[in-house]
Parts: sequence; structure tokens; C-alpha cells
Amino acid sequence: MKLTGRTKWAIATVAIPVLAFALLYVYASAPEEKEIPPPETGEVRDVPPSWLDKARSAYYEWKTDEPIVAIIPQDKFAQVGAISPEGQYIATGGINIRDVAISSISEKRIIRKLASDAGCVKAVAFSPDGRRLAVGRGFLPKEKLKESVHIWDMESGKLFRKLPGPMGSEMITNDADALSFSPDNRMLAVRFNQQPIGKDRVQLFDIDTGKKIRAMHPSTSANGYFTFLDGGRHLGYEDEGFVIHDVRTGKRLQQFGEIGVYVLSPDGRHLAMRPDYEQRLKILDRHTGQEVKALETGKGYYRLLSYSPDGRYLAVHSDDGLLLWDLSAGRIVRKLKGHPLPVGNWMGFDAGGKYFAAACYRYVVVWDFKKLISTEKTP
Repeated sequence: MKLTGRTKWAIATVAIPVLAFALLYVYASAPEEKEIPPPETGEVRDVPPSWLDKARSAYYEWKTDEPIVAIIPQDKFAQVGAISPEGQYIATGGINIRDVAISSISEKRIIRKLASDAGCVKAVAFSPDGRRLAVGRGFLPKEKLKESVHIWDMESGKLFRKLPGPMGSEMITNDADALSFSPDNRMLAVRFNQQPIGKDRVQLFDIDTGKKIRAMHPSTSANGYFTFLDGGRHLGYEDEGFVIHDVRTGKRLQQFGEIGVYVLSPDGRHLAMRPDYEQRLKILDRHTGQEVKALETGKGYYRLLSYSPDGRYLAVHSDDGLLLWDLSAGRIVRKLKGHPLPVGNWMGFDAGGKYFAAACYRYVVVWDFKKLISTEKTP
């Protein structure tokens, strides 16, 4: 049968978009090309824009009815991350990633990389004023390095300061696995890898001078959540439960005994926690330790918790997926499915609650949080 000109045009109109989306899907699923890392610590390398990155992001946004702002491709599996307070940038890294990647939310891509000469990225944190980025390094035993923390100036793009680990060189115990800036931007709390019994695992540094202010001696099981609270007077972290230390004296003031996953509410009044090996969430009064609410749900264990800046919502990553809880109503208002790969080890909000983001291994996904909660869809 001979095709008319109109029929050929109709076939082409349908076939070309289908082929374009098919090619884009194949590209989006393909492994990233291995690139040559920059050579020197302190080098800032700008990453040129790519129409393929924008097209891939647009494809995934088109696939879902969720208010996704950007899906940003990563070079390797991004496991740790932080969003800048004003919601402009996201910094990512991981145990197989040497250089910190800085992504622009508006440009939907990695715009630059902050280079290091060895090791990997185990933790990242923006200062509350957004001026600086702290990066916790991880090392192999053979690497003769002990400068565990790099602090970058976000405005100039320059490496501002290096902070040493607690042990000598060639020691894996110098790995910095958690970071927190004080609310006044003057101090940085660093938690290092497991230390010998009685050795300093948590240290406080003066950012301007680089000098160590104080050290604390938590047990060897400290991990997970790590934050200043009460206007910077106290430091809280998971340690066979959750403990709170006085920053000025280093004295332990409170201890919550249950082992589990914790996160502090923005006003410091409550702790959301998942007891170890249990499939439920509890909200505790932070001062008394009493349970004020239980959130019964789900089939799976909870791995990550994050409060929205106004304290009204709790983001939860569990075996059931990525969920948003309305705490006042005591119910799930969103189950997010728009991420191309499973959620990794980080999710969080910008300071104003405009965006909610999660590291999903080869991608960072950013949602418009206000639209998420205004168009809630109860699972």
C-alpha cells in the first residue's frame, strides 16, 4: 500500500517523540562516564552545562505527577548531602567519591567540583549563613593524611581552612563522619571515626582560627544524627540512645537510653525517634523523655528522619518508601514515588522550607515542598 504524504507526516509526528523519549530513557539508565579527577586539593573546577542533563531531568519530571523541581544526575553514587540554607545549592559526596559536587537547583545540574588529593567525602554541612561548606574526609589506612575536614568559602570558591583529625597520619581513625555548625557560624563540631576507648571522638573547633576549643569522650558506638541545639549551648548526637552535652564544659547533661534513629524538632522541644528493631515512630518530650505521640504505621524499618523547618511535618525513609507525615493530624499525607532510584543516606529541607531533597544514588531529587503539602495525596 502506498502511503500518502499526510500519512507519512502523521507517522513521523508520532514516531519522532516516541524515539526521542526511548533514547532519553536509555541514556538516563546508562552508567556515567568515568572522568579524570582534578589533581590538587583546593582546586575548583567548573562543570559546563549539558542539554542532556536538562533533558534527562525533564523526562523524569514528566513521568510523575509530583511537584518535582529537578532531578540532578550525579557522577557516582551520592550517599551524603546538604542543602544550602537559602535553597540555592546542594553539596553531595559518598564513600566512593573523592571530590565534593556542588549542584545548582535552578540549573538542575552539577555546576562545580571542589577537589581533594585523596580519600572520600563522608559528611558535608553548610553554615547557617550559607557562607561556608564543611567537608568531612575519609581515608584508607595507606594514605598518610590527617587533615580530616576541609572548609570552603562558598562566595570565593576557595579552600578556606583544613582541620586535623585526633590521631597521627596513616590512621583511619581520622575519618570525619559527622559535622555541625553552631548557630552563630563561629564553631564547627566534628565527630570522628571510632576511637580507642577514652580517646576524643567529638571535637569543637573555632572556624576563624582553626584551633580546637574542646574535646568530648563519647562511647565508641556514636553515629547518626549530630547537631547543635538551644542556641548553640548544647550538642546532641546518637550514642547508645541520644545524648546531650554542654558545649562550654563538655559535660553530659541528658541521655535517652533507647537505641534507634533520632531527629530533633526545630524548636528543640521534641525528639522523633524509631526504636531499634521496631516498626513504629515515637515523639518524645526532649526535656522529660516522656512519649507524647506514637505514629503507628508500615511494614518496614525506618532509616532516615527529617523535620520540616516549621516542625509540622516529618519526612521518613523506611522500607515502605519515602513518606511525609503530618504530625498534628498523625497521618501520612504523601508517599513519594518520583525518584528514579532508591533513597540513599541523606534527605533534608532548606531553611525556609521551600524545597525537600533526597540523595538517590546516581541522582539528587528536589521537590517543591509547599506544593507537596498543598496537593497532598494520602496513600
